[in-house]
Amino acid sequence: MNTPPREHSVISGPPDPVGEPRDFIAVDDGGDFSFHRSEQDLLAAFEYVGEAVCVVDRNGSAYRLALAPDRHLVLEPSLGPVEFHWLRQAWLDAQNAHPESHRLRRFFPITLEQVLSAVFETVTLEHGPEAAAGSWSLEMNGIASHPSSLEDIDRLLAHQDLTRHVRVQDPFGHVYRPVRHRKHWYLPEFAGFNLYVEIPASNAST
Repeated sequence: MNTPPREHSVISGPPDPVGEPRDFIAVDDGGDFSFHRSEQDLLAAFEYVGEAVCVVDRNGSAYRLALAPDRHLVLEPSLGPVEFHWLRQAWLDAQNAHPESHRLRRFFPITLEQVLSAVFETVTLEHGPEAAAGSWSLEMNGIASHPSSLEDIDRLLAHQDLTRHVRVQDPFGHVYRPVRHRKHWYLPEFAGFNLYVEIPASNAST
């Protein structure tokens, strides 16, 4: 049964700390994660209260959307820390359900800090603002290059044999081994897309 969205007399959540702009990750009603660089961008991305199941900031505070008296969406004050086990499971479910959208696969997180770091860093790299040129590193058969984005790395690896030595390092220092993911078993390997599976940095040269 659908319930009417709640109206809220507060027109915003807690004020942003001076000099510290807030960005957010939102989990939508389909279970997917999205990055929003400001509260204004967050509110513009949703059309109704229940469309965002949970909103989380970098400090791990959880929020919900509400309707102001003027019928515009607003961000409620913080509900407190996000529940660690729920967030981790939601993130793992999103990667399994939307593999083509979440292709950077970090080590399994065992703390809330690791989940927050993985979610904010990987979703930002995959769907957020452009990273600075040269902030990525690609090593292929002993030859290093510095692509400007994950999309550039995909283009450089297109039609390459990924069984050879290929290593990718993201702007945060995490090292990955690319693996081709077929969309369907009956399609050729090159019709798929790349997943980037984290490996220990000590294995980057092996």
